[in-house]
Amino acid sequence: MRGRRCLPSLIACVLAATAPAQADLPAQPFVNRNGSFHIKLPADWRQIAPNEARKVGELPQSPTKLGLAQPNHFYAVGPIERWLAGDFANSWLYVVEQDAEWFVADAWQDDLRAMWDAEGKASGCSHRLERLERAKVGSQEVDALTAVRVTVPADGRQPTTSFDVYAPAGGKQLSLSFTCLSERFEAELPAFRAAVATLTFARAAKAQATLGDRLWTPLLTGGGVAIVLLLIYKQTRGRR
Repeated sequence: MRGRRCLPSLIACVLAATAPAQADLPAQPFVNRNGSFHIKLPADWRQIAPNEARKVGELPQSPTKLGLAQPNHFYAVGPIERWLAGDFANSWLYVVEQDAEWFVADAWQDDLRAMWDAEGKASGCSHRLERLERAKVGSQEVDALTAVRVTVPADGRQPTTSFDVYAPAGGKQLSLSFTCLSERFEAELPAFRAAVATLTFARAAKAQATLGDRLWTPLLTGGGVAIVLLLIYKQTRGRR
């Protein structure tokens, strides 16, 4: 009997050990619904649909943002079938698309931190930003900002860490957050950077001046994480 009780745990361990790691999955081109960018991502990743986001958001172990989706404005991209089965061990991409490019001032690092502080007050999460840099990203070498962001939910869910990329794209502003559980971040970061290297925007930024030459629309008014993800998606759709 004792051996039988141990069998399910043994099977689970064997399956976990033999399952392909996410980094081993072949990359394939991904194009978002708006057609505003394409990028190479793992083969089992796709853009989440709103009805799927609602189901994922109802799972107690789901990272907070995965349940928030408006297809043309903010949404997750990742292994959705795994999420629906309750598996959130692998990484994902969260995208926010805004209708106007940001324009950066000299104090952009402070502005970015203030923007995430405002989001945290609305969502209940705390955010810590590290390694803030100016960089050229993607195949077109677009001027962008990057940051590492540690997010700790207030409700006891596991902390996550994101590699954030903020880039202008033909009159729009794209925020791409490559995210995983914090304990896995350093191992996943090379794959995140490799994905960013394949990023291509459908339209060039309106102003191809360097970031140092641009005046950014104040992030708190022009950015605001898509106005705090439309006020946390209308307070999670009226608490359903």
